[in-house]
Amino acid sequence: MRRRTLLGVAGASMASLAGCLGATEYTVTDVRVGQSSAPVGLDVSITEPNAVIEHPASLEFSVTNQQNSPVRVRNTGIWPFGLLELVPSLDIEEAGGTILWTSRYEESQYVDAESRGNYGTEDTPLVRTLEPGGTASETYELHGDDIRGAGTRYVRGEFEPPILKYSTEESEAWQSFLPEVAVSLEKTDLF
Repeated sequence: MRRRTLLGVAGASMASLAGCLGATEYTVTDVRVGQSSAPVGLDVSITEPNAVIEHPASLEFSVTNQQNSPVRVRNTGIWPFGLLELVPSLDIEEAGGTILWTSRYEESQYVDAESRGNYGTEDTPLVRTLEPGGTASETYELHGDDIRGAGTRYVRGEFEPPILKYSTEESEAWQSFLPEVAVSLEKTDLF
């Protein structure tokens, strides 16, 4: 009886591993943020490079007020960055990127997030002020099973290209903040 139980457990374990065989894992090898003349600066750091079966890769985005007066930052969904995605080209405007995920999507009353493949956001603007030198950050996850191949991808807002919008005391009109953020991905096939 024990042998059958052992063989049954071993068989079930091998079956559960079958989904892992042939899976692809990815590594974030580099993130480059282009220069911007905006009064806010963006920094993106790799906090976990490996998007593997056990866990996603993660990137921390930080926006900093670089001027001597307050800057208002606006977005939808969650503040300050909203819903972000990786797209294969800066020229593509249609949907179809890879969502960058944060648990704050599920916590926000302005995001309808059932899963990484089924989500939406309200158009309610979320506006807060960054004082001079102030910084706001958010960490996003990049799940390997959402990635559509290795190469360079670019960060964009999920429903409109700007990562965020801002206004200053000098110009109360909202300006789009859209620096070029390039994320390099390499893949490793599992055996």
